[in-house]
Formats: sequence, C-alpha cells, structure tokens
Amino acid sequence: MKELLERAAAGSEADLEAAAQAVLSLERDADGVFESGGIAENRYRAGRLLYPVYAQYETKFGKKAGYPDIVSQLAVLESRLEKAYHTAEAADCLALFTDTLAAMSPEIYEHYRSLNDMLRRLARFFVEKEELHMTQFPTEMLKTDITNKDKEALKTAGRALGAACEKGFLPQERYKALSKSLLAYETEE
Repeated sequence: MKELLERAAAGSEADLEAAAQAVLSLERDADGVFESGGIAENRYRAGRLLYPVYAQYETKFGKKAGYPDIVSQLAVLESRLEKAYHTAEAADCLALFTDTLAAMSPEIYEHYRSLNDMLRRLARFFVEKEELHMTQFPTEMLKTDITNKDKEALKTAGRALGAACEKGFLPQERYKALSKSLLAYETEE
C-alpha cells in the first residue's frame, strides 16, 4: 500500500482514485482513526502518506465530503501526541498536517480552518516541548543547543514549518527563521 500511496501523491488520477479506495477500506481503531501499522513505523509517518492522498482525492473527486472525517481523525492524532509526546512523531505530525492542509480547499472554510488551527497549536506545542528559543536582534538565530536532540526529526520539523510558512498556514515572522535554523543545522555536520 505504501507504494500505491507514494505513486498517488505524485501520479495520475487513476493512481489517486485507487489509493483513495485503499485508504477508505482501511480498518479503524476505537476512535475512528485509520489503522496504518503496515505502512510505516509509526502512525504519524504513515499519516504523511495517507491523509494528504485522502484530502487530495476528496478535493478533486469527493466533493469535499470526507473533510469532516479527515479533520476529526487528525484531531484525535493531535490529542494522542499531546498525551504521549515524542520528537520524531511530532515532526511527522507537523509534516502530516501541513501536507494535508495543502491538499484541502479553503472553500470548505470550517474544516480548512480547523486543521489550520490544529497546525498552529501543534507548531507552538513542538517549539515549547523542544524548548526551541530564538535570538531576536540583530539576527534571528537558534540559541537552543540541539546537539543532543533527534537531528532527523528536527530536520523534518524544519522542512514542515518552512513549507507551512510558504503556504501561509503559519506566520513567517514567528516560524520562518526557526525553520531555517533547523535546516541550517543539517549542513553543519
């Protein structure tokens, strides 16, 4: 299924429809969230493939009728992450929310806005949990020592925050410099 989702994300309408049908046929847990264990090592990484494809399908072919389901599932994932925080899962969740929101249409404002609000809360929560602090003047730069942190997760988060800023989902004045700092760390090694 992973290969089908990857093809659908970058492929044809036929791949998108086939992947969406596979997604919709997945089992759900007690909270109504897709069981995605066979796709990736954690549900947030699997969600990075699942939910953007689901949202893209709903936007193009489903008349956006699945948006409430998408938003309610992502609300459950956000809640689970807050209860059992892990850096890598939080970074994957940031990417998941950003990519899913990018695939949704702002025409269905209530659901689009709900997901955007969740992304904003998650970004603040991530910064708080990771204790990421920036200098302000004259140059914005990361003043938190991140040498002992999960570098791959921070890179994933940096890319997600940067993409969210570029798409207008997060305020650039708050997250763009942080994104650049997390990505710059990548080149320092």
